[in-house]
Amino acid sequence: ALRHHPLCAARLRLQRWGSGEPERTDPKIAEGFCLPLSVLLFHRSPPWSCRLFSECPLASPPSLRPADKVLKELIEPYELRAARLREFLLDVKPCLQYDIVPLLDPYGPAITDPELQCLVVSEETRKGGEAVNKKRLENGLSELALYEILLVKDPYRSENEEEKISSSSLRQRLLGTLLQPPRKDPALPSRPYVIGLTGGTGSGKTSIAKYLEHLGAFLIDADKLGHAVYVPGGPAYEQVVGTFGPEILNEDGTINRKVLGAKVFGNQRLKCLTDIVWPEIAQMVKKKIGEADALGKAVCVLDAAVLLEAGWKDMVHEVWTAIIPEEEALKRIMDRDGLSEEAAQKRLQSQTTNSQRVEQSHVVLCTLWEPAVTRKQVEKAWALLRERMSQDQSQ
Repeated sequence: ALRHHPLCAARLRLQRWGSGEPERTDPKIAEGFCLPLSVLLFHRSPPWSCRLFSECPLASPPSLRPADKVLKELIEPYELRAARLREFLLDVKPCLQYDIVPLLDPYGPAITDPELQCLVVSEETRKGGEAVNKKRLENGLSELALYEILLVKDPYRSENEEEKISSSSLRQRLLGTLLQPPRKDPALPSRPYVIGLTGGTGSGKTSIAKYLEHLGAFLIDADKLGHAVYVPGGPAYEQVVGTFGPEILNEDGTINRKVLGAKVFGNQRLKCLTDIVWPEIAQMVKKKIGEADALGKAVCVLDAAVLLEAGWKDMVHEVWTAIIPEEEALKRIMDRDGLSEEAAQKRLQSQTTNSQRVEQSHVVLCTLWEPAVTRKQVEKAWALLRERMSQDQSQ
């Protein structure tokens, strides 16, 4: 049951409940960090009442901050996790009395509740327990006894997942799967089936696009089309030069993209430029989709970093997003483009965030690990896509 109930964000306090107030000699136990509830639920005598300290997105135990969590963008909302926790408790012990209390800071009631006597930890979260005790002493409270338990090993783990049962492993298994139903737009032709692939700079989006092309998709590179609209005679050339002046031109009459970029970056004139360029790129994309259809291609992938910002989501059946932790993206940008950390940080901050992209995505992929891991994600996503398409055709 634990595999279907991601309870790694729960904190548990148990106390024996008699008639009236609990006896002072009974143990007060607070579960530590990322531990299965069944350890305490099944190894104590009834009746029990428990208070569950369930982590909110704004708080995390001192041993693990939100920024350190793998695929934090895929962490489910607090309300959904609390509902699943209730479902689990009802399933394993219907008579259990409990309250669920959200954690709004890294420590929660563990550092303020004078009745707690014991904190259940694992080997990897013992330091978090010690941090709790340090805070309790600062608050004039007695230290909690740290009771260490073993974590349950995950028999289904893959090579790049944690050995224990963990929510991070469950999130990794979501990669490549359908997170929300595809768009049903009667105005959108059913063939070719168009995937909009997006992601921030350094996300590995290009490598994913190449994998998909190798699997048989017709690839449309929006960045290349973007360059084409600027060339002399291109659909946006005259309007861009007329709007931003001849000083953006090279001696040969071509648009100097660096000079143009300096004119518009970080100010309101950027929207003026995108209002000219993005609709022209969209028209070129539609022509390419038509070419794919003429070639008999079943799947078309639009590789576009600005897919969401440009409003091109209406041209695709599904949005697939490549994400990478910010610290890894910074490293990749600095290594690839020779930028300083400050310059790379500014570039990232000017883009849509991973979380904003994921909210609008049907499929999420991550290139954090070895290329072979990314390839398996893409192959999994491709196989599931073909299954969905087959089911739609049979209906």
